[in-house]
Amino acid sequence: MNILYLKEEELGIPLHRSDARYKHITRVLKKKEGDSLAAGCSNGSLGSATIERLDKDSVLLSFTPVSEAPALYPVNLLMGFPRPIQAGRILKDLTSLGLSRIWFTLSELGEKSYAESTFFRTRDFESHLIEGAMQAGNPRLPQVECFWSLSRACEAIDATQRGATLHDGDAALGALDRRGVSNQRAMPGETNRLVFHPGEKLSKLADFVQLDTPLWLAIGSERGWTDAELDVLRSRGFTACSLGQRILKTETAALAAASIVLARIGLL
Repeated sequence: MNILYLKEEELGIPLHRSDARYKHITRVLKKKEGDSLAAGCSNGSLGSATIERLDKDSVLLSFTPVSEAPALYPVNLLMGFPRPIQAGRILKDLTSLGLSRIWFTLSELGEKSYAESTFFRTRDFESHLIEGAMQAGNPRLPQVECFWSLSRACEAIDATQRGATLHDGDAALGALDRRGVSNQRAMPGETNRLVFHPGEKLSKLADFVQLDTPLWLAIGSERGWTDAELDVLRSRGFTACSLGQRILKTETAALAAASIVLARIGLL
């Protein structure tokens, strides 16, 4: 944990000993009353938290903002629903990389049971996003959306490109709000949508001379995209490419693709 994450509504309220942050402050950092530590607030500010009171049951912190946290990177990821046991780790790692949006969609070859799992039905996302934010030292959280079809997800992507907001009901599940996402717009004809799929005849990501932002990446579920889904994505402006000859797991492909494009556009 490189910063302590605090929600605006938590300011001035003691954190109970059952809170993981209490345990980290007392057992790992071994802080005492009067000590300070780096912190970030859900409103996008960075600063320091001072321990005003600490006892065996709770810790009371005050927060002093110092600066605004950097904006999230203009890179977004659409991926087929992963196994729920892997989803939390994916959210944490992609948050630490600084992606703006992490969207999940049901795909033709994906397991419907993953989308219907308790993890996605109850939207058990926040703790994983916060863990990634604390690791990265930036309190801004990505937007998370879940869709029951690829076509609905593509419609929502188009809406974000137009600067529109999603209407209630467009997503199968709701979204976590985030602040600070770059509003850069790609010009017509620029490469800013890539769909990844195994295939020797497809171009490799390294073959693209220019990538423009905001950038959308699409990663299939465990068994990839169908030909019909690739056609849908191509019709929406996505260019198909591969991550090489090896077939990667969904979570590996997501992290590899995100890391490579962030490096290509000068952010890593």
